[in-house]
Amino acid sequence: MKHLSSPDNPLFRTLRALAHEAAAVRRLGQVWLEGIHLAAAALDAGLDPTALVCTQTGLAHPEIAALAERVGDARVVLLDPALWRGLSAVAHGPEVGLLMPRPPQAAPRRGVTVVLDRVQDAGNVGTLLRTAAAAGAATVVCLRGCAGVWTPKVLRAGMGAHFALALVEDVRWEDVEPGLPRPLYATSGQGSRDLYQLDLRGDLSWVFGNEGTGVDPAVLARCDAGVRIPQRGDVESLNVAAAAAVCLYEGLRQRIAAGGA
Repeated sequence: MKHLSSPDNPLFRTLRALAHEAAAVRRLGQVWLEGIHLAAAALDAGLDPTALVCTQTGLAHPEIAALAERVGDARVVLLDPALWRGLSAVAHGPEVGLLMPRPPQAAPRRGVTVVLDRVQDAGNVGTLLRTAAAAGAATVVCLRGCAGVWTPKVLRAGMGAHFALALVEDVRWEDVEPGLPRPLYATSGQGSRDLYQLDLRGDLSWVFGNEGTGVDPAVLARCDAGVRIPQRGDVESLNVAAAAAVCLYEGLRQRIAAGGA
């Protein structure tokens, strides 16, 4: 077990950058998972951490002590409380986090695929990942221009969904489109098909677009249909994460009704 008390320590500088700078994940090739739930989810997924970081107070918590036992004493780093306060992005949260290498791109899996087209808000991306996992999607593809899936805000919003999905990020549409399951649907306010008229029981792909401009017209043109979600009132459109939830759960409802999952 190592003790760390200096803010100039290279490990602490790495942790601080990962916790507060979205660009640090790509630059350093590492990921910071703060909190018991995220740390446990990563370990349950079989990922090999670089270090479990906590405070002495945190280590007294039974769940954190169990995490420390899982990673082994040699990879536990105890932070001075003042350093933890400068590191943590969660007020009054459990004083523990996991440092690990950034996971490589995953191979797409059979099943429902979700494609995110320039979804830039980290909270939206994390919520979309969580919704996709809960609704039974297999793969999420984040096209170039999306918020990074392994950045702190996306990880917090995802609540462990990262480890239940095959994740592919920072790729170009033309490189992934040929391998996407068909039919391929994109949400669009001017779509030609009503969501509740679609057969969503089999393998297929959904495209959800940028918060302000929606799905890129060039991407929409390659889809089998633009899909509109019926709505009432004067609201112009749904938030992208809400729209995705409506579409993905309609597909789940249909699969359950057909005796699937």
